[in-house]
Amino acid sequence: MRDASRPLREPRVGGEVRIQRCSAAEGDSWESLVPPHRRGNVQTFLARGDAGYLAGVDGRLAGWIWLSRVTHRDPWSGLRIRLGPDEAYAYALWVDPEHRPKGVAAALVVSLLREVRDDPTLTRVYGWVDKRNRESQVLLRLLGFVQVQHVKRVHVLHRIGRQLPRSDRPRFGPLSAAGRHRST
Repeated sequence: MRDASRPLREPRVGGEVRIQRCSAAEGDSWESLVPPHRRGNVQTFLARGDAGYLAGVDGRLAGWIWLSRVTHRDPWSGLRIRLGPDEAYAYALWVDPEHRPKGVAAALVVSLLREVRDDPTLTRVYGWVDKRNRESQVLLRLLGFVQVQHVKRVHVLHRIGRQLPRSDRPRFGPLSAAGRHRST
């Protein structure tokens, strides 16, 4: 979780990285950057109303990150992300291995966080990182994220994820049945 009002650290990026925002309201300007085999993912994310941040290097897609404002189930991780009206969820951070040493991931996350900071309706943004993904854990901590919840999950056939029931600690957070907000 990251408090939306916290100041941002500017990333050091090697080379020229161009970040392009992508949303349903902005049309299909993303299609020229996204290769055909990834366009289905983009269309799914846009249909839900999510916004994407696409990194381009030399006119090719180098990575992306997505921001959702709605409660949804992530099919890969199996987690159900429950958001309040003042919350957002950053997900699907991906950077082509060739561009990882250049700081593309940091540039993507900072671009997303700038928009979150400038939105007066948002107070926090969540993210989820697999415990085996040390690189993402370090990056997000350097950019001001703190761990607020832990869950256990299983993967079936390396494709379908499921959260183990009642494994969320603490019981109130974005990965719990009630979310962060207790129902009254």
